[in-house]
Amino acid sequence: MMTDDPIHAFLGDYATAVLERDLTRFLDLYAQDVQVFDSWDRWHYAGRDDWGGMIAAWFDGIQDVRVRVTATDVTTWCDTQVAGGVATLAFTALDAGGEALRAIENRLTVLMRREQDRWRVVHQHSSVPVDFQSRQVVAR
Repeated sequence: MMTDDPIHAFLGDYATAVLERDLTRFLDLYAQDVQVFDSWDRWHYAGRDDWGGMIAAWFDGIQDVRVRVTATDVTTWCDTQVAGGVATLAFTALDAGGEALRAIENRLTVLMRREQDRWRVVHQHSSVPVDFQSRQVVAR
């Protein structure tokens, strides 16, 4: 994994923050004015505080498990001020012994901008394909 690429660095920090349920570390990845289109619950989250409320509720709801996030199919681009990338994320719930209980996947697109000396997400979009007939999520 390329750690000098801001998207790969984001994905690594994101995975660590989720595994540790570290809300402060997680939200520090996002700009104050971030816009998020997530796959769960609401159409849109406007700003880090709004997004943070959803993440705090998620972390509170997963106290009985740890969640390992694995990124695959990662594609990135970057210049001096903006970066973007896409990935497939697998979220695997782990029991106390580290055994996998269940997993889900979604697609992720992020756009980042350089803010002084660090990169932060300004737009994030998560999605899953849905079958037209059944209206069920399509698994790979």
